[in-house]
Amino acid sequence: MRYQISIVFFLFAQFPAFSQTILLNEDFEGELLPEGWSQQTLSTDGGWLLGTSGQLQSDWWSIAPHGNFIATNDDGCDCDKSADYLILPILDFSESEVAMLTFDAFYDGGTFEGDTEVATIEYSLDGGSTWQVLETIEGTEDGVWNGHTVSLTPLIGISEVLVAFRYNDAGGWVFGCAIDDVVVFEPSGLDAALNSIDVSSNLELGDVIAIEGTIANTGLDNISSLSVVWTVGGDDFTATFTDLALAPGQVYEFTHPDELAIDDMGSLSLTVSIAEVNGLPDDNADNNTLTLALSVLEYGTLLDGGLQREYIFYKPASALPYCPLVFVCHGYTGSAQGIMDYSGFNALADIFGFAVCYPQGIDDSYGNSFWNVGYDFQNNETVDDVAFLLALTDYFEATNGVLSDEVFCTGMSNGGDFCYLLACEASEHFKAVAPISGMIMQEIMDNCAPSNEVPILEIHGTNDNVTYYDGDPNNNDGWGAYPSIPETMDFFVNLFDLVEEEVYSFEDIEPGDGSVVDAIRYGDPNGGCGEVRLYTVQGGGHDWPGAYGNMDIDASLEAWLFFEQLCSNVPEGLGNELNPEERTIIAVMDLLGRKSKPVKGELRLYVYSDGSVEKRMGIE
Repeated sequence: MRYQISIVFFLFAQFPAFSQTILLNEDFEGELLPEGWSQQTLSTDGGWLLGTSGQLQSDWWSIAPHGNFIATNDDGCDCDKSADYLILPILDFSESEVAMLTFDAFYDGGTFEGDTEVATIEYSLDGGSTWQVLETIEGTEDGVWNGHTVSLTPLIGISEVLVAFRYNDAGGWVFGCAIDDVVVFEPSGLDAALNSIDVSSNLELGDVIAIEGTIANTGLDNISSLSVVWTVGGDDFTATFTDLALAPGQVYEFTHPDELAIDDMGSLSLTVSIAEVNGLPDDNADNNTLTLALSVLEYGTLLDGGLQREYIFYKPASALPYCPLVFVCHGYTGSAQGIMDYSGFNALADIFGFAVCYPQGIDDSYGNSFWNVGYDFQNNETVDDVAFLLALTDYFEATNGVLSDEVFCTGMSNGGDFCYLLACEASEHFKAVAPISGMIMQEIMDNCAPSNEVPILEIHGTNDNVTYYDGDPNNNDGWGAYPSIPETMDFFVNLFDLVEEEVYSFEDIEPGDGSVVDAIRYGDPNGGCGEVRLYTVQGGGHDWPGAYGNMDIDASLEAWLFFEQLCSNVPEGLGNELNPEERTIIAVMDLLGRKSKPVKGELRLYVYSDGSVEKRMGIE
């Protein structure tokens, strides 16, 4: 199966100081390919494209945010990307003594169905007719952007050189490669750059972690020793590495002797810095430090129905001893890890103080993970996934203090279909559900008789080519018959005796995504807690808005805000009871819940001391 690799986390690096001779510096912040840059491609999607993570990523290849960058996405097109060349402007090294290339890359080097993608740095001396490999880019499935340093020594003394990033999908349907912050320069003085921290963003309670990374000599002087310090929670650990003999352009892989012991669940911030080079501060401090956000999780198993079932659980330090629980269910063939990575629910849990669980579906007879909602081609499956989630709820209530009457579920595609099954068959246990690109099987609808009203938020694209907005009542696709999304909403509106109360549209903050979001809300005219909402993504596909596809809304945030505003059984003290006039901003976050700052043209979340959240677009 294909596993989605993404992040809710980040690495950020700055590049060589401008006291060095900069031959080229490109951050891809424009809308068009920069002047002098070009490309060669055999693909049908345009090859290397400019944009943000939301514009350039896809269902099975999520890209960590990095502002505007350039990427080629084989997962998005499944076309011929064996020769996608992104070519730098002509470079002249005829009078250079030393030259280097540095860049940031988001690249997995992943394998799918026997095909392994390859990314290389290549050069041409004949105007791009033929190419020679200079260096292969090392892939890392760590979900972060990593810095790279390449010596251009073989090109010294040559004029009119073309250098290119090449992505090769090996003839398969693999993932892709993203590039940003490309710098070509002639080094000077004493300068070491911390390129990467090689630590997983997701850790487990009880882990003992070695702090590892790569450091490049981006100066002109040889490096004989390095002092490296790492910090978590105010504790510093320093080590000095000697007898290195690191020449310009060479890279050193270090392992710090002091390990990090993981004792508590929650979020951590790991900072690694180069403290000294050759016993002295180096000439460029801008590239000495990287910070990595870590999540400490519980990767657990639970015996249910005779099966050993897997899950990922996260309860942040910000949560009270007793807090709500949100289940987030992956799609067909998906994984708990994948939907955790792209949905950003851990970051929302940090902000709002709830627990979140990502259950893992078992494999069907075709070897694909699934939730048993009665698809036609799975009529021999007997697993009771409803019982599995109820068993998980009981377990977390006993061991982690979740509130059994504040349990919610959201999910993508098959996980969204599962939400409807929960609403019909476990209404006394689930307070609300939020299917994303989901549908209700006709058989489930025909037998749906919940004892409690379960509020529903459905987010669905009109151009969804997997779960049709207009339904498949005749089972043409073989999943089984299911009604249209509007018919599904009408069913629950009538079942709960609701009336239309509000029709509105979300602001089209990202016109480039080709879609807009309309909303309709139904409520109880007698003041009850029943509620149904439909967010229709006009022009949207089979997507999780905010992660990929439509970027006007963040489906994860909308799901939680929907859950949070419902009639509450939360104990006194769980929420903040400040008066409106006492409200202050406590954080500014990006759409993945990370602390950020306002950026022109990008959406940010303003979190206030009373627990409210506002979405604002950055301006000058």
